[in-house]
Amino acid sequence: MIRKINGRHNRTVKLARKLQKKKHRKERGLFVAEGMDLLDAAEDASRHPVDILVREDLADRLPSTLSGSAAEDAVDIGLCTEELLRHASGMGGAVDVVSIMENPEWSLGDIEFSGIVVYMYCVGDPGNVGTLVRAAAAFGAEGVICSPKTADAFSPKAIRAGMGAQFSVKIAEEVTPEDLEAKLRADQQRGEPSPRVVLADPRAEQTVGDVASNDGAVLVLGSERGAYPEMTLPYERAAVPQRGLDSLNVAIAGSIMLYELTGARLGKGSQGLLGWNPAFGRRSHPR
Repeated sequence: MIRKINGRHNRTVKLARKLQKKKHRKERGLFVAEGMDLLDAAEDASRHPVDILVREDLADRLPSTLSGSAAEDAVDIGLCTEELLRHASGMGGAVDVVSIMENPEWSLGDIEFSGIVVYMYCVGDPGNVGTLVRAAAAFGAEGVICSPKTADAFSPKAIRAGMGAQFSVKIAEEVTPEDLEAKLRADQQRGEPSPRVVLADPRAEQTVGDVASNDGAVLVLGSERGAYPEMTLPYERAAVPQRGLDSLNVAIAGSIMLYELTGARLGKGSQGLLGWNPAFGRRSHPR
């Protein structure tokens, strides 16, 4: 259905505002994606919204597939004034469309560990979480796992930072280190491929280039304040070499490490980046 919305008491407008909070996202299994570019990304990934609020003068810019869905009542398209859309949005006046999407709610068992998997431990900034999901999508990671106290990967800020990567990457949330280790041990007992565990640590003596191989790996990224999970499984610590001050945040460091680990699996290691480089010396981490 396509209809004009005239007031703030509309059901979809009220729902969009509620979904700015994690509590309501978890209760309803829904999240919001704000912006036409994110709606396009969802459609490209065959992820269709359940409700849309769009500025009435921009309705003709919606993906053409949505018109047929609206005619069949598969999606409700609400035409809003700029002021009403600003009220519904967490971005204020910058937004042109607010899409309400279903959260796929992947579990740990849905993720394949034969490739590269990212585990975020207590990464509190949603912008960093979204950026890492985006990097995981770019470098073909099998999935992203988030611990308790990691920012919601489906919050509006994380969705914006991910630029729609959440529509194409499997994301399992609220997974403790103990749950992750139990899963890896159970897979080992069943004879399934056992990935290496690589812990990102800026103080490590070896670099990610030293530990990169064509094996599967779980890349563990700790919090921005240096918190790391206690692991009982064997693991390797690795760093991104830097010339001076340790100044990379978790999103940048994690993206570089994903690039290196993926390159090794594809047989295209980045010798110019983390291998032999006159700026760093031979794969050495500055002390």
